[in-house]
Amino acid sequence: MAKTYNPQLGREQPYPYEHREEDRDYHWGMVINTNRCINCNTCSFACKSTWTSGEGEEYMWWMNVETEPYGGYPMGWDMKLLSELDEDQTIFEAADTDEQVKGYIAQKEAWEYPALGDDQAHGEYPRGDVVESDLENDEYHDVWQFYLPRLCNHCKNPACLAGCPRQAIYKREEDGIVLLDQERCRGYRRCVKACPYHKPMYNPETGITEKPVGCYPRIEAGNVPRCVSSCIGKTRLHGNINRGPDAESPGGNAPGGRSPINYLVHSDEKVALPLYPQFGTQPQVFYMPPYHVPPEFLTQMFTPNTEQKRNDWPGSTYEESIRIVQERVRDPSHHVLGILQLFGATTRLVETYNVKENRVKGWDQNGEKVVDMPIYEDIEVREGEQWTNQP
Repeated sequence: MAKTYNPQLGREQPYPYEHREEDRDYHWGMVINTNRCINCNTCSFACKSTWTSGEGEEYMWWMNVETEPYGGYPMGWDMKLLSELDEDQTIFEAADTDEQVKGYIAQKEAWEYPALGDDQAHGEYPRGDVVESDLENDEYHDVWQFYLPRLCNHCKNPACLAGCPRQAIYKREEDGIVLLDQERCRGYRRCVKACPYHKPMYNPETGITEKPVGCYPRIEAGNVPRCVSSCIGKTRLHGNINRGPDAESPGGNAPGGRSPINYLVHSDEKVALPLYPQFGTQPQVFYMPPYHVPPEFLTQMFTPNTEQKRNDWPGSTYEESIRIVQERVRDPSHHVLGILQLFGATTRLVETYNVKENRVKGWDQNGEKVVDMPIYEDIEVREGEQWTNQP
């Protein structure tokens, strides 16, 4: 099996196919701010009504929102696989001798309750006075929950591609979106078993598998995916995760340099982390973690969670990485605050941007300006109009 360097793990790992990351100037990516998600599931229904409304697709939720720590679709999708991996072992390294990927196929019962655990909090309310969190002194409320939107990560080391014996799954050269060729698929469900995030799903009516398509028709038109444009909480930003600081201007008056999501994920001011990077797939959906949740829980979810820290994330341990990122999310710098205004500001893909003292601007892939808005809104309270019940 070939070797590839995984920057999320900070080491080399096996992967069945030659790594072609260096050939792509553009790669599909997304950042989700979990602190803004209200579990309205507008994203879920926008995705479902667009892509999975046919026969045999009733249980397919390519976009779903889970309540952590007790929700999950399918049930227990993450804990079951994590319990079968040794520390610092990817799903490719844990695979049996006759397979490329370690995985499992969830039973039918696990797919029957997509809303199980919704709004179920961790802990019990104390008797008497409610204890408030004091994050500066590292004290967290005993009762907590947060919402986790989940979709296909369009990984740079896709497990679904590695597991398919027919090579019916492929990464598009132009943007890294992972697609499934249904004419080649024979319904072996190897991709269903291989994907640790359980996003490829078998259609019993057609006898072939389906998977999320990254809204590629909208991407080709320069627009963001449906889950991004429909989000009422402005939780998401989509774009080119590979556009780094040395990138040239896309044209016009647009500046060169990073895409906004590249800054949030790969700059020295990192504020977004991948979901279960220990699987080894290099997922390209990144999460700004909730700053009210104990770091111990988030460490096992958003870091490789190993005793030895190898990657270039902040801090000397992964738990310290979580604490630093949580603080950056809770009290963002002016630059990050400017980028946060781009979330949900336009349906166009923001290729590059500029943050000034009180304005943020964004340009699309053609160099056309698509966002120009203030970072701070002026608030004026007129005398006599402070209360809505006054005449």
